[in-house]
Amino acid sequence: MSQNLSTFIEIDEFHYQKDEIVTAHAGIWGDFNFSLNGLLEYLIEEKRFLSPPNYGIWIPPQTTHCSTALADHSTHYICIRIHPTLCHLLPNSCSTLSILPFFRQTVSELLRLKQQPQQNTDYHQHLLQVLFDQLQFAPAHQQYLPQSDHPQLLPILQALSDPEKFTKSLQQILTEFPLSERHILRLSQQQLQLSLSEWRNRVKIVFSIHQLQQGVAIKRIAYQLGFQHSSSFIDFFKRRTGQTPAQLRESQQTVSLNSN
Repeated sequence: MSQNLSTFIEIDEFHYQKDEIVTAHAGIWGDFNFSLNGLLEYLIEEKRFLSPPNYGIWIPPQTTHCSTALADHSTHYICIRIHPTLCHLLPNSCSTLSILPFFRQTVSELLRLKQQPQQNTDYHQHLLQVLFDQLQFAPAHQQYLPQSDHPQLLPILQALSDPEKFTKSLQQILTEFPLSERHILRLSQQQLQLSLSEWRNRVKIVFSIHQLQQGVAIKRIAYQLGFQHSSSFIDFFKRRTGQTPAQLRESQQTVSLNSN
């Protein structure tokens, strides 16, 4: 791309405290939002979007959205604004995009360059191009944790998201319902576009991030989720967030210190 990308892509960071609200608004630029240290939650055109640190929320231009900071600690949000002339290269509807640790590192480097009085223009342009390329080719999902009000599926999802039942296997929970396992699994694919096992894993990730934000010990969280060893939980968490629980907690503490 021959244009000066710095006029087409803007990156800003925000630190929101608990219960701080970003009121409903829509812009002429598209927004890609993600959190460096926890869950990001938005209400977009009456739908709830949620993403842990390895996912972000793409909001096309002229799309009304708002957010509320729910975590007890300061939440570090990143907003990447995309000029309307580039938005046709990204999804035309709100999407949850999967991002890699390299993406976060690229953003961190661009934010570092932003603080410098003099920039290496070629290097800055290269990083912006790398960033935009990653956005274009990032796997897109409708929602990280899709929901359904289907009368047969809804009570099953409620059971699967009950922390009191995390130690039970998926099969043990499904036997509580008068439906065949095959029918339930087919229903989940139709309604959620996601397997029930993956949906439940994502519920566990959301739960564990909330627990980490509240200062619960990693060993305790592992026990709550049904893991026999903390190391198994740490591997599970890192595969799905790109960070270990300790790294996520450290990033929360760092943001809290910097915002004081």
